[in-house]
Amino acid sequence: MIILLMKGSYNHVLVLLSLIIYVSRQSTVSSAVERGNDCPESQPWPCRTPRICLSFDFICDGEPDCPDEYDEDPEMCTAKLRPAQEHLAGFIHRYQNWLVPKFLGYGTPEELAAKLVESKTVSDYARAAKLNETQLKNLIKLMEGVKSGKEMELFLLGMPLGAWSELYTLFHRIYISGFLDNLEPAENFQSLNRQQKEEFWKNHIYQQVKRFL
Repeated sequence: MIILLMKGSYNHVLVLLSLIIYVSRQSTVSSAVERGNDCPESQPWPCRTPRICLSFDFICDGEPDCPDEYDEDPEMCTAKLRPAQEHLAGFIHRYQNWLVPKFLGYGTPEELAAKLVESKTVSDYARAAKLNETQLKNLIKLMEGVKSGKEMELFLLGMPLGAWSELYTLFHRIYISGFLDNLEPAENFQSLNRQQKEEFWKNHIYQQVKRFL
């Protein structure tokens, strides 16, 4: 009788251990599924090469760590510095009548947001979005207004009431990530009058990027 009880207890222990192991494995699998990959939490970013994972500190740090150098992909590294594509698309959708096509060219909010996130400079965006000269000038005026933080300049460009705060948050981040690199005007640009600014845009900026249009 005692032996039978001992055997029964032993079987219960085995069942309990099996359940613990199963739950532990399921938890590990569930955690991996939630992350979308098999990488550990300490190194959650997967290279394209199987079983090679990186911590976020190594992504876009200027040194390739993945075998195919995917962690230094130019478009991905540009996107890392930009606002979330979903937030940009939502903003463009809300103010589509103002932004499209006058500033951003033609396309759906999702398409234009993707181009803004992935294009390193305004010339890259002009090429990707197929902007004409007028659209390019308008976009640069918008970016200059955001850069200077002058809300009134954007109202003069037709910005709707209530758009400034979100516009500044999103597009200032685009600006500081290098969107106007190599197109920056002279230090005294803000002191120029409207006609002088127009001449600058016409003779300096557009000449540099028109080959992409």
